[in-house]
Amino acid sequence: MAGPGRGVAAAVKADLRERLRRLGVSVGAAGVKPPLRPHAPPPPAESVADGSDDTVVLQAEDTLFGPAWLSRTVYPIAHSHGNRPLGDALGLSPDALAGLGVPGSPLRDALFLDTETTGLAGGTGTLAFLVGVGYFAGETETSERGHFIVDQYFLRDPAAELAMMTAIDRRVCARDLLVTFNGRAFDIPLLETRFALARLAAPFAERPHLDLLLPARRLWRNAYTSCSLGSLEYHVLGVHRDQQDIAGFLIPELYRGFLVTGDMHEMSRVMYHNLLDILSMVTLAARLSEALLRPATRGERLAVGRQHARSHAWGEAERVYRAGDDDAAVRLALGEALKKQGRHAEAAEVWEALADGDGAQAIEALIELAKYYEWQAVDLTRALLAARRAQRLTRVSETRAALSHRIERLQRKQTAKARQEKNAAS
Repeated sequence: MAGPGRGVAAAVKADLRERLRRLGVSVGAAGVKPPLRPHAPPPPAESVADGSDDTVVLQAEDTLFGPAWLSRTVYPIAHSHGNRPLGDALGLSPDALAGLGVPGSPLRDALFLDTETTGLAGGTGTLAFLVGVGYFAGETETSERGHFIVDQYFLRDPAAELAMMTAIDRRVCARDLLVTFNGRAFDIPLLETRFALARLAAPFAERPHLDLLLPARRLWRNAYTSCSLGSLEYHVLGVHRDQQDIAGFLIPELYRGFLVTGDMHEMSRVMYHNLLDILSMVTLAARLSEALLRPATRGERLAVGRQHARSHAWGEAERVYRAGDDDAAVRLALGEALKKQGRHAEAAEVWEALADGDGAQAIEALIELAKYYEWQAVDLTRALLAARRAQRLTRVSETRAALSHRIERLQRKQTAKARQEKNAAS
Protein backbone atom coordinates (compact mmCIF):
# COMPACT_ATOMS: atom_id res chain seq x y z
CA MET A 1 0.00 0.00 0.00
CA ALA A 2 1.40 3.39 -1.00
CA GLY A 3 2.27 5.79 1.80
CA PRO A 4 0.69 9.27 2.04
CA GLY A 5 3.87 10.99 0.71
CA ARG A 6 3.79 8.92 -2.46
CA GLY A 7 0.09 9.65 -2.95
CA VAL A 8 0.64 13.42 -2.69
CA ALA A 9 3.54 13.21 -5.12
CA ALA A 10 1.46 11.27 -7.62
CA ALA A 11 -1.38 13.77 -7.34
CA VAL A 12 0.94 16.73 -7.95
CA LYS A 13 2.51 14.97 -10.92
CA ALA A 14 -0.90 14.13 -12.40
CA ASP A 15 -2.09 17.71 -11.95
CA LEU A 16 0.99 19.11 -13.70
CA ARG A 17 0.62 16.71 -16.62
CA GLU A 18 -3.08 17.56 -16.98
CA ARG A 19 -2.26 21.28 -17.15
CA LEU A 20 0.37 20.58 -19.79
CA ARG A 21 -2.05 18.40 -21.76
CA ARG A 22 -4.67 21.18 -21.84
CA LEU A 23 -2.02 23.60 -23.10
CA GLY A 24 -0.88 21.18 -25.79
CA VAL A 25 2.66 21.02 -24.45
CA SER A 26 4.92 18.04 -25.10
CA VAL A 27 8.64 17.54 -25.56
CA GLY A 28 11.02 18.37 -28.44
CA ALA A 29 11.66 21.08 -31.04
CA ALA A 30 11.05 20.81 -34.79
CA GLY A 31 14.10 20.84 -36.99
CA VAL A 32 16.60 20.53 -34.13
CA LYS A 33 18.99 17.64 -34.61
CA PRO A 34 20.17 15.52 -31.69
CA PRO A 35 23.79 15.79 -30.59
CA LEU A 36 26.37 13.20 -31.51
CA ARG A 37 27.06 11.69 -28.12
CA PRO A 38 30.13 9.62 -29.18
CA HIS A 39 32.16 12.85 -29.36
CA ALA A 40 31.64 13.62 -25.68
CA PRO A 41 34.74 13.98 -23.49
CA PRO A 42 35.09 11.69 -20.50
CA PRO A 43 32.45 12.57 -17.88
CA PRO A 44 33.18 13.18 -14.21
CA ALA A 45 33.68 10.08 -12.16
CA GLU A 46 30.15 9.82 -10.80
CA SER A 47 26.79 10.05 -12.55
CA VAL A 48 23.21 9.18 -11.70
CA ALA A 49 20.00 8.60 -13.64
CA ASP A 50 16.49 8.75 -12.27
CA GLY A 51 15.35 5.69 -14.20
CA SER A 52 12.42 7.29 -16.04
CA ASP A 53 11.76 6.86 -19.74
CA ASP A 54 13.28 10.27 -20.54
CA THR A 55 16.43 9.71 -18.56
CA VAL A 56 18.56 12.71 -17.71
CA VAL A 57 22.06 11.68 -16.73
CA LEU A 58 23.43 13.98 -14.07
CA GLN A 59 27.16 14.03 -13.47
CA ALA A 60 28.78 15.13 -10.25
CA GLU A 61 31.37 17.90 -10.36
CA ASP A 62 33.31 18.12 -7.12
CA THR A 63 33.52 21.45 -5.31
CA LEU A 64 34.67 22.48 -1.83
CA PHE A 65 31.02 22.48 -0.79
CA GLY A 66 30.03 19.10 -2.17
CA PRO A 67 28.97 17.93 -5.63
CA ALA A 68 27.41 20.20 -8.22
CA TRP A 69 25.18 18.21 -10.57
CA LEU A 70 25.20 18.79 -14.30
CA SER A 71 24.00 17.30 -17.57
CA ARG A 72 26.49 17.49 -20.45
CA THR A 73 25.60 17.59 -24.15
CA VAL A 74 28.32 17.70 -26.81
CA TYR A 75 27.94 18.76 -30.44
CA PRO A 76 30.45 18.68 -33.30
CA ILE A 77 31.19 22.16 -34.60
CA ALA A 78 29.60 21.27 -37.93
CA HIS A 79 26.25 20.63 -36.20
CA SER A 80 23.53 22.80 -37.76
CA HIS A 81 21.13 24.67 -35.52
CA GLY A 82 18.42 26.11 -37.71
CA ASN A 83 19.92 27.46 -40.92
CA ARG A 84 23.60 27.51 -39.98
CA PRO A 85 26.30 25.43 -38.25
CA LEU A 86 27.52 26.27 -34.78
CA GLY A 87 31.04 26.64 -36.17
CA ASP A 88 30.07 29.81 -38.06
CA ALA A 89 30.65 31.67 -34.81
CA LEU A 90 34.33 30.73 -34.95
CA GLY A 91 35.03 32.22 -38.37
CA LEU A 92 34.05 35.79 -37.55
CA SER A 93 36.61 38.46 -38.39
CA PRO A 94 37.81 40.98 -35.79
CA ASP A 95 35.85 43.66 -37.68
CA ALA A 96 32.66 41.63 -37.40
CA LEU A 97 33.14 41.13 -33.67
CA ALA A 98 33.99 44.80 -33.20
CA GLY A 99 30.52 45.60 -34.52
CA LEU A 100 29.15 43.76 -31.50
CA GLY A 101 31.40 45.71 -29.17
CA VAL A 102 33.71 42.84 -28.22
CA PRO A 103 37.04 43.57 -29.96
CA GLY A 104 39.82 41.20 -29.00
CA SER A 105 37.49 38.53 -27.62
CA PRO A 106 36.78 35.81 -30.22
CA LEU A 107 33.71 33.70 -29.59
CA ARG A 108 35.82 30.57 -29.22
CA ASP A 109 36.83 32.05 -25.84
CA ALA A 110 33.25 32.90 -24.84
CA LEU A 111 30.89 31.36 -22.31
CA PHE A 112 27.24 31.36 -23.44
CA LEU A 113 25.03 31.48 -20.35
CA ASP A 114 21.28 31.10 -19.77
CA THR A 115 19.25 30.45 -16.63
CA GLU A 116 15.91 28.93 -15.72
CA THR A 117 14.45 30.27 -12.49
CA THR A 118 11.64 29.90 -9.98
CA GLY A 119 10.15 33.23 -11.08
CA LEU A 120 10.62 36.31 -13.24
CA ALA A 121 10.45 38.93 -10.49
CA GLY A 122 14.04 38.45 -9.34
CA GLY A 123 15.07 39.38 -5.83
CA THR A 124 16.25 37.23 -2.97
CA GLY A 125 13.32 34.82 -3.23
CA THR A 126 14.08 33.70 -6.79
CA LEU A 127 16.34 30.71 -7.38
CA ALA A 128 18.30 29.94 -10.53
CA PHE A 129 17.69 26.20 -10.40
CA LEU A 130 19.17 25.54 -13.85
CA VAL A 131 22.21 27.38 -15.22
CA GLY A 132 23.29 26.34 -18.69
CA VAL A 133 26.74 27.26 -19.98
CA GLY A 134 27.96 26.57 -23.50
CA TYR A 135 31.51 26.83 -24.81
CA PHE A 136 33.76 25.72 -27.63
CA ALA A 137 36.43 23.15 -26.83
CA GLY A 138 39.05 21.14 -28.67
CA GLU A 139 40.60 22.08 -32.01
CA THR A 140 38.17 24.84 -32.86
CA GLU A 141 40.21 26.55 -35.57
CA THR A 142 38.52 24.47 -38.26
CA SER A 143 34.92 23.43 -38.80
CA GLU A 144 35.79 19.73 -38.94
CA ARG A 145 37.34 19.32 -35.51
CA GLY A 146 36.45 20.40 -32.02
CA HIS A 147 33.14 20.58 -30.20
CA PHE A 148 30.57 22.83 -28.67
CA ILE A 149 29.74 21.65 -25.16
CA VAL A 150 26.70 22.59 -23.10
CA ASP A 151 26.89 21.92 -19.37
CA GLN A 152 23.61 22.42 -17.54
CA TYR A 153 23.98 22.77 -13.78
CA PHE A 154 20.83 21.58 -12.07
CA LEU A 155 19.85 22.30 -8.48
CA ARG A 156 18.51 18.96 -7.29
CA ASP A 157 18.20 20.37 -3.78
CA PRO A 158 18.11 24.11 -2.95
CA ALA A 159 20.39 23.33 -0.01
CA ALA A 160 23.14 22.50 -2.55
CA GLU A 161 23.12 25.98 -4.11
CA LEU A 162 26.55 26.89 -2.72
CA ALA A 163 28.15 24.00 -4.60
CA MET A 164 26.42 25.00 -7.85
CA MET A 165 27.47 28.65 -7.48
CA THR A 166 31.05 27.53 -6.90
CA ALA A 167 30.99 25.47 -10.10
CA ILE A 168 29.48 28.38 -12.07
CA ASP A 169 32.19 30.69 -10.74
CA ARG A 170 34.83 28.27 -11.97
CA ARG A 171 33.31 28.14 -15.47
CA VAL A 172 32.92 31.91 -15.80
CA CYS A 173 36.48 32.59 -14.63
CA ALA A 174 37.86 30.16 -17.21
CA ARG A 175 36.51 32.25 -20.14
CA ASP A 176 37.34 35.71 -21.47
CA LEU A 177 33.86 36.77 -22.59
CA LEU A 178 30.33 36.25 -21.28
CA VAL A 179 27.46 36.02 -23.80
CA THR A 180 23.78 36.17 -22.80
CA PHE A 181 20.40 37.13 -24.20
CA ASN A 182 18.80 39.74 -21.92
CA GLY A 183 21.40 38.80 -19.35
CA ARG A 184 22.15 42.38 -18.31
CA ALA A 185 18.59 42.88 -17.15
CA PHE A 186 17.78 39.41 -15.80
CA ASP A 187 20.24 36.51 -15.64
CA ILE A 188 23.31 38.31 -14.33
CA PRO A 189 21.58 40.46 -11.66
CA LEU A 190 19.80 37.34 -10.44
CA LEU A 191 23.01 35.33 -10.25
CA GLU A 192 24.80 38.21 -8.54
CA THR A 193 22.08 38.16 -5.88
CA ARG A 194 22.49 34.42 -5.40
CA PHE A 195 26.28 34.80 -5.13
CA ALA A 196 25.83 37.56 -2.54
CA LEU A 197 23.44 35.43 -0.48
CA ALA A 198 25.97 32.59 -0.64
CA ARG A 199 28.67 35.06 0.52
CA LEU A 200 30.68 34.48 -2.64
CA ALA A 201 32.28 37.13 -4.84
CA ALA A 202 30.42 37.16 -8.16
CA PRO A 203 32.77 36.87 -11.18
CA PHE A 204 30.62 38.68 -13.73
CA ALA A 205 31.74 42.31 -13.33
CA GLU A 206 35.32 41.34 -14.17
CA ARG A 207 34.46 40.04 -17.66
CA PRO A 208 33.36 41.67 -20.90
CA HIS A 209 29.66 40.92 -21.34
CA LEU A 210 27.89 40.71 -24.69
CA ASP A 211 24.11 40.86 -24.27
CA LEU A 212 22.77 39.85 -27.68
CA LEU A 213 19.36 41.41 -27.06
CA LEU A 214 20.77 44.93 -27.38
CA PRO A 215 22.28 44.65 -30.90
CA ALA A 216 19.33 42.48 -31.98
CA ARG A 217 16.91 45.25 -31.04
CA ARG A 218 18.97 47.87 -32.85
CA LEU A 219 19.05 45.73 -35.97
CA TRP A 220 15.56 44.21 -36.15
CA ARG A 221 13.15 46.13 -33.92
CA ASN A 222 11.52 47.75 -36.97
CA ALA A 223 11.45 44.49 -38.91
CA TYR A 224 9.59 42.22 -36.48
CA THR A 225 6.89 42.74 -33.87
CA SER A 226 9.12 41.20 -31.20
CA CYS A 227 12.84 40.76 -30.64
CA SER A 228 12.39 37.90 -28.19
CA LEU A 229 14.71 34.97 -28.72
CA GLY A 230 11.80 32.86 -29.95
CA SER A 231 10.85 35.49 -32.54
CA LEU A 232 14.43 35.80 -33.79
CA GLU A 233 14.72 32.01 -33.98
CA TYR A 234 11.70 31.93 -36.27
CA HIS A 235 12.43 34.98 -38.45
CA VAL A 236 16.23 35.02 -38.57
CA LEU A 237 17.77 31.72 -37.49
CA GLY A 238 15.42 29.20 -39.09
CA VAL A 239 14.70 27.46 -35.77
CA HIS A 240 11.02 26.57 -35.42
CA ARG A 241 9.88 25.60 -31.94
CA ASP A 242 6.55 23.81 -31.85
CA GLN A 243 4.31 22.39 -29.14
CA GLN A 244 7.01 19.91 -28.21
CA ASP A 245 9.00 22.72 -26.57
CA ILE A 246 8.02 23.65 -23.03
CA ALA A 247 6.30 26.99 -22.50
CA GLY A 248 8.52 29.28 -20.44
CA PHE A 249 5.81 30.34 -18.01
CA LEU A 250 5.33 26.71 -16.93
CA ILE A 251 8.95 26.24 -15.90
CA PRO A 252 8.78 27.59 -12.31
CA GLU A 253 5.78 25.39 -11.50
CA LEU A 254 7.43 22.33 -13.01
CA TYR A 255 10.47 22.80 -10.77
CA ARG A 256 8.25 23.13 -7.73
CA GLY A 257 6.63 19.89 -8.79
CA PHE A 258 10.05 18.25 -9.08
CA LEU A 259 10.92 19.26 -5.52
CA VAL A 260 7.84 17.35 -4.37
CA THR A 261 8.07 14.29 -6.62
CA GLY A 262 11.77 14.02 -7.46
CA ASP A 263 10.70 12.94 -10.97
CA MET A 264 13.13 14.21 -13.63
CA HIS A 265 10.72 13.57 -16.52
CA GLU A 266 9.33 17.12 -16.59
CA MET A 267 12.78 18.56 -15.87
CA SER A 268 14.06 16.95 -19.06
CA ARG A 269 11.73 19.27 -20.97
CA VAL A 270 13.00 22.29 -19.10
CA MET A 271 16.60 21.29 -19.75
CA TYR A 272 15.85 20.86 -23.44
CA HIS A 273 14.31 24.34 -23.54
CA ASN A 274 17.43 25.76 -21.90
CA LEU A 275 19.68 23.84 -24.30
CA LEU A 276 17.93 25.32 -27.34
CA ASP A 277 18.30 28.82 -25.91
CA ILE A 278 22.06 28.38 -25.64
CA LEU A 279 22.43 26.94 -29.15
CA SER A 280 20.40 29.83 -30.54
CA MET A 281 22.67 32.34 -28.84
CA VAL A 282 25.65 30.87 -30.69
CA THR A 283 24.11 31.15 -34.15
CA LEU A 284 22.50 34.50 -33.32
CA ALA A 285 25.91 35.94 -32.39
CA ALA A 286 27.25 34.83 -35.78
CA ARG A 287 24.25 36.21 -37.67
CA LEU A 288 24.40 39.55 -35.83
CA SER A 289 28.11 39.96 -36.47
CA GLU A 290 27.70 39.34 -40.19
CA ALA A 291 24.68 41.63 -40.47
CA LEU A 292 26.45 44.51 -38.74
CA LEU A 293 29.42 44.16 -41.10
CA ARG A 294 27.51 43.34 -44.30
CA PRO A 295 23.78 44.07 -43.89
CA ALA A 296 21.81 42.00 -46.37
CA THR A 297 18.30 43.48 -46.32
CA ARG A 298 16.84 46.96 -46.62
CA GLY A 299 15.91 47.00 -42.94
CA GLU A 300 19.37 45.86 -41.88
CA ARG A 301 21.06 48.49 -44.06
CA LEU A 302 18.92 51.23 -42.55
CA ALA A 303 19.53 49.99 -39.00
CA VAL A 304 23.29 49.61 -39.41
CA GLY A 305 23.60 52.92 -41.23
CA ARG A 306 21.66 54.69 -38.48
CA GLN A 307 23.88 53.07 -35.89
CA HIS A 308 26.92 54.58 -37.64
CA ALA A 309 25.07 57.89 -37.91
CA ARG A 310 24.43 57.99 -34.16
CA SER A 311 28.19 57.68 -33.72
CA HIS A 312 28.72 60.42 -36.35
CA ALA A 313 30.59 57.88 -38.49
CA TRP A 314 29.05 59.32 -41.64
CA GLY A 315 31.57 57.74 -43.99
CA GLU A 316 30.69 54.28 -42.69
CA ALA A 317 27.00 55.11 -42.96
CA GLU A 318 27.53 56.13 -46.59
CA ARG A 319 29.34 52.84 -47.31
CA VAL A 320 26.41 50.84 -45.92
CA TYR A 321 23.78 52.81 -47.82
CA ARG A 322 25.65 52.62 -51.13
CA ALA A 323 25.94 48.83 -50.84
CA GLY A 324 22.18 48.49 -51.14
CA ASP A 325 19.64 48.82 -53.91
CA ASP A 326 17.72 51.90 -55.03
CA ASP A 327 15.19 51.69 -52.19
CA ALA A 328 13.87 55.19 -51.51
CA ALA A 329 14.38 55.06 -47.73
CA VAL A 330 17.99 53.94 -48.16
CA ARG A 331 18.64 56.64 -50.78
CA LEU A 332 17.16 59.30 -48.53
CA ALA A 333 19.45 58.18 -45.71
CA LEU A 334 22.38 58.30 -48.16
CA GLY A 335 21.55 61.91 -48.93
CA GLU A 336 21.62 62.72 -45.22
CA ALA A 337 25.03 61.03 -44.83
CA LEU A 338 26.44 63.05 -47.74
CA LYS A 339 24.99 66.27 -46.32
CA LYS A 340 26.59 65.62 -42.93
CA GLN A 341 29.95 65.26 -44.68
CA GLY A 342 29.53 68.66 -46.33
CA ARG A 343 29.03 67.13 -49.78
CA HIS A 344 25.88 69.14 -50.47
CA ALA A 345 25.92 68.97 -54.27
CA GLU A 346 26.17 65.16 -54.20
CA ALA A 347 23.36 65.01 -51.67
CA ALA A 348 21.22 67.23 -53.91
CA GLU A 349 21.68 64.78 -56.80
CA VAL A 350 20.29 62.00 -54.60
CA TRP A 351 17.34 64.16 -53.51
CA GLU A 352 16.56 65.23 -57.09
CA ALA A 353 16.24 61.57 -58.09
CA LEU A 354 13.83 60.96 -55.20
CA ALA A 355 11.77 64.12 -55.73
CA ASP A 356 10.02 62.71 -58.80
CA GLY A 357 7.95 60.38 -56.64
CA ASP A 358 4.91 61.15 -54.51
CA GLY A 359 5.54 59.22 -51.30
CA ALA A 360 6.97 60.18 -47.93
CA GLN A 361 10.55 59.95 -49.18
CA ALA A 362 9.75 62.32 -52.08
CA ILE A 363 8.35 64.87 -49.63
CA GLU A 364 11.46 64.61 -47.43
CA ALA A 365 13.69 64.94 -50.49
CA LEU A 366 11.82 68.06 -51.65
CA ILE A 367 12.17 69.65 -48.21
CA GLU A 368 15.91 68.94 -48.26
CA LEU A 369 16.14 70.42 -51.76
CA ALA A 370 14.34 73.55 -50.59
CA LYS A 371 16.95 73.93 -47.84
CA TYR A 372 19.81 73.23 -50.22
CA TYR A 373 18.71 75.76 -52.85
CA GLU A 374 18.01 78.40 -50.21
CA TRP A 375 21.24 78.13 -48.24
CA GLN A 376 23.91 76.38 -50.35
CA ALA A 377 23.06 77.01 -54.00
CA VAL A 378 21.26 80.31 -53.20
CA ASP A 379 18.68 79.68 -55.93
CA LEU A 380 15.47 81.05 -54.41
CA THR A 381 13.33 80.18 -57.44
CA ARG A 382 14.22 76.47 -57.27
CA ALA A 383 13.90 76.53 -53.48
CA LEU A 384 10.34 77.87 -53.84
CA LEU A 385 9.46 75.26 -56.46
CA ALA A 386 10.64 72.44 -54.19
CA ALA A 387 8.85 73.83 -51.12
CA ARG A 388 5.56 74.36 -52.97
CA ARG A 389 5.58 70.85 -54.45
CA ALA A 390 6.31 69.35 -51.03
CA GLN A 391 3.39 71.32 -49.58
CA ARG A 392 1.05 70.00 -52.28
CA LEU A 393 2.09 66.41 -51.58
CA THR A 394 2.03 66.32 -47.79
CA ARG A 395 -1.08 65.64 -45.75
CA VAL A 396 0.57 66.24 -42.39
CA SER A 397 -0.69 69.51 -40.93
CA GLU A 398 2.53 70.25 -39.03
CA THR A 399 4.59 69.75 -42.19
CA ARG A 400 2.25 71.96 -44.21
CA ALA A 401 2.52 74.70 -41.59
CA ALA A 402 6.32 74.52 -41.56
CA LEU A 403 6.40 74.65 -45.36
CA SER A 404 4.05 77.65 -45.38
CA HIS A 405 6.48 79.46 -43.11
CA ARG A 406 9.39 78.50 -45.38
CA ILE A 407 7.53 79.62 -48.51
CA GLU A 408 6.68 82.99 -46.94
CA ARG A 409 10.31 83.52 -45.98
CA LEU A 410 11.50 82.59 -49.47
CA GLN A 411 8.98 84.97 -51.02
CA ARG A 412 10.18 87.80 -48.78
CA LYS A 413 13.77 87.03 -49.73
CA GLN A 414 12.83 86.92 -53.40
CA THR A 415 11.04 90.28 -53.16
CA ALA A 416 13.96 91.86 -51.33
CA LYS A 417 16.42 90.52 -53.88
CA ALA A 418 14.33 91.88 -56.77
CA ARG A 419 14.20 95.27 -55.06
CA GLN A 420 17.96 95.27 -54.58
CA GLU A 421 18.55 94.35 -58.22
CA LYS A 422 16.16 97.11 -59.36
CA ASN A 423 17.87 99.69 -57.17
CA ALA A 424 21.28 98.58 -58.41
CA ALA A 425 20.18 98.96 -62.01
CA SER A 426 18.73 102.45 -61.54
